[in-house]
Amino acid sequence: MAIKLQMLTEDPKEIELIERYWAVDESGQYLEKVSALQGVIEMAPGVTLASFIRQRCNAFDENQVCPECEELIEIRNRSEAKKVPQRRTKLCALCQEDRDAMVLNAEKAKAAELERLLADYARRQSTRTVDYSEIPDNQALLLLALDRAITPRLTHGGFTVGDCRGLAPRYVGDFVQQLREAGLVLEDPAKARPGTYYWEGDEIWMLREQVVYRLAPDTASRSADEIIRSLSDRVYTDAEGLFNLWLDYSVADVMRYLDAQCELYHHDLSGQELEEIKSTMRSALETYSVSQLWSVAWKVVRDAASLANREYYNRPKAAATIPGKIRRNLEKVQREAIELKAWSRPEQHPAGTLGMVLGEILGVDENTSGNRVASLVSWLTGQACSASVEAELHEPVRELMTIALAHDVGSSVMLRFAELIRAGHDVGFAIEEIGEALRS
Repeated sequence: MAIKLQMLTEDPKEIELIERYWAVDESGQYLEKVSALQGVIEMAPGVTLASFIRQRCNAFDENQVCPECEELIEIRNRSEAKKVPQRRTKLCALCQEDRDAMVLNAEKAKAAELERLLADYARRQSTRTVDYSEIPDNQALLLLALDRAITPRLTHGGFTVGDCRGLAPRYVGDFVQQLREAGLVLEDPAKARPGTYYWEGDEIWMLREQVVYRLAPDTASRSADEIIRSLSDRVYTDAEGLFNLWLDYSVADVMRYLDAQCELYHHDLSGQELEEIKSTMRSALETYSVSQLWSVAWKVVRDAASLANREYYNRPKAAATIPGKIRRNLEKVQREAIELKAWSRPEQHPAGTLGMVLGEILGVDENTSGNRVASLVSWLTGQACSASVEAELHEPVRELMTIALAHDVGSSVMLRFAELIRAGHDVGFAIEEIGEALRS
């Protein structure tokens, strides 16, 4: 081991101490212990021997070479020295300073480029407008619900996804994303907190929870308040869009309840399992009500909790059975025509403003079946009375009435028809159901 010394003192006693401190034998062992050198020269209180020597000498280890400039590496004390040549990856102090400066300059350049890109993005956003009289019904209702959830932020300022928690029981970010993808709400980078947008490699990333949004301006230059008022007065015509919005909301309502039950019994479901359940519940909601599916979730989660206590089972294995149990439970209900019980909404589980708006427009709540909602949407949008629907039903109605009169059961048929309509089934389903019963 060889240490190259660069003296910063001319005091002979200090030079002697420094040389004794760094002196080694042929095997690389230090000749004198640090404790033996402590009293050679009087030092100020609190000053260590290593720091005293470091102030008066630069030491360079010949067994360590900078990979950048190939100069010897400066060491600060004995423990940093190496007995044999080392393959060095760490840079010397000067090269490290140069490297740090390059990195800092690159970061400053990227920060400036990010600022330029965001400013350019903001300028493009400011020129975008929306004709709110032409937006689909589902987007109009979603905006009305969002306005209620964050008043007055939607019409006077900006908002984040976190501000919208009152919109729906779950998947609030997905609902906001629907509006963003439709161009109805725009990002406002100037109002976002520092660090919201950042570089990851050569791509710009963002922290979604910190992104600030604002309502897109109107093509007719109406104020935001005027836009919201106009949405409240529209005539609804898009049955499919409204029903899908109800499904989106109802899935969120069901999954929020399922989450609470799983948390209560410490069931940890994977993302894939939750997506499977979500798909199953969405399909079931076309027939059943939210409150009925709460009862299914309640039963299945408790069955899984009981299963977890059995021999050869554990909680993760039991939780993994929940998606299949829900699917089989619903298959059995449909196959055996079992009437599902309806659960009441828990106090800690509010409907959200989207549920309130849907309730006011459609007259529905968590106890309204999917069949009934579909029928209500059809009537609201005029689809149930359209000429094409009437033409499509002409022949089935004529056939049903012919059979009913032939069997002298006209009164029974009309009563059954009314019963099915009250249950939420549409006219086509009711006619088909009664016709099959008469023919069997």
